[in-house]
Amino acid sequence: MKLKELLASIIIFIITTIAAFYVGKTSNSIATIDNLATSLNDLRLDVQHLEQELVKKTGIKIRDKDRSISTTAQAFEKAANLLKQGDLATAGLYFSHAISQESGNWKQIQRYQQSVWNYCRHLIDEGNHEIAMNVLADMKTFIRTRSIYVPIQDIEKLQQILANISEFRQSIIDKLTQKNQLETTQFVKTLLTKSNKLLAKNPSQSNKINSQIFLLNENLFALRSFDGSVTKQNPKINQQIAQLETKIATFEQKLANIQENQTVSILVKQANQFIDKAKKEPENSDFILYYLTSAEAIIRQLVLVAPNIGTIKKQIAQLSQQLEQAKQEIANHQSEIIWNEINQAHKEVGIDKIDKHTKAQEAIEKLTQFRQIIAEKSNNLSSMEVLERVQTLMQNVNTNITNWQTKQIRRYEQWTIKKITTFYNRYYSELGIGTDEQIVYSGIIRNLGDIDIRYLSAPAQTAYNEAFQKFYAELNDEQKIPLSAKMTLMAKKPLSDF
Repeated sequence: MKLKELLASIIIFIITTIAAFYVGKTSNSIATIDNLATSLNDLRLDVQHLEQELVKKTGIKIRDKDRSISTTAQAFEKAANLLKQGDLATAGLYFSHAISQESGNWKQIQRYQQSVWNYCRHLIDEGNHEIAMNVLADMKTFIRTRSIYVPIQDIEKLQQILANISEFRQSIIDKLTQKNQLETTQFVKTLLTKSNKLLAKNPSQSNKINSQIFLLNENLFALRSFDGSVTKQNPKINQQIAQLETKIATFEQKLANIQENQTVSILVKQANQFIDKAKKEPENSDFILYYLTSAEAIIRQLVLVAPNIGTIKKQIAQLSQQLEQAKQEIANHQSEIIWNEINQAHKEVGIDKIDKHTKAQEAIEKLTQFRQIIAEKSNNLSSMEVLERVQTLMQNVNTNITNWQTKQIRRYEQWTIKKITTFYNRYYSELGIGTDEQIVYSGIIRNLGDIDIRYLSAPAQTAYNEAFQKFYAELNDEQKIPLSAKMTLMAKKPLSDF
């Protein structure tokens, strides 16, 4: 008796364990009825095999009531309620249990089929067509497994149910296909309508053009996503695609032109700013050259950005003209300042105080100093007008220096001739018989020794040589060589003294 109870406990434990496993598993995802039925059927066969072995060895037979945890009616009722609540997984457990109690009972199979059938209709009413199709497929598999248990006379009924399930499932597929076709047709219509509206718009601002390009591309992508069967039914799709592509290309070019014009405007503005800053800088500021160079660089950049656009060419020409004008104005201004500095130096050096009675060397030094100032300052001149003035002034200074140098030589010669004449008149009596050689020797040294004949012209040198030779001839041989040596080594009167 204890063995019988033990066997019953094992059977109940196994059934409970299997049921608990499937309940737990289906709480996370929907288990298929076919898997559940197969598992329970395998369990039933295992239990039957165990019972048969027990009967052979012990002669003990377990009553049906010992292995049933619920009646078939209760299981079907519980399953039907769970199905109404949408708990398909748990309902499947109860259905499988109930049918397993009477595997070949046609009425129980029919009852199960009708319950699931009604549940599928409910799913379809709520629009859950795919779930309904999956449930029908599982039900079809489960009912097919019942064919080994039903009586031979019910096989055709079972086959009819299977046919009805296939027909029901096909009707769902047809409805889904029709629904998809309608939705596709409506979607195509919506896209075409939207495309027409987008094609009709022609924004001019860059931000709106960007937005429009995005919307056109979005619509274009949607139209391109249709397969050949859809585009074949509606030729307007390909037409719209071509129009959208053309429109997008047009807008992209328009946007590029706008951006190019904006870039040009920015560069023109920057160049004008640099020109204005250069004009406002102090005359000795190093930033003047920087600003002018920057403006010129921008003009070169403009030429590279849009060399073929007529309006931009005009702007570049005007900008170049403004730059050259600014350069000229700045150059004139700076040159005038230098000119004023030269005039100021003219006063400071004292060129105005030079007159005909001025010492030649002093005049030459002042003029040379002033010429050096002109040369240094003229290096920074950039105005042609002022440069011409400075060149004229430089020529005048050079002429004056030459004149004063000539005048200086002239004065030196006058001084020399005067000395020669004085010497000749004073010592004329010593020539001929009765010459006092020592007096002549001393007179030559005193009157002719400090004369530098390098500064004398040819006539003056002739006068000097005649006077020297005449009195030199009166000396004895012992005096001549010492005289020549002394005359050579004597300090000469410098030209700068005149």
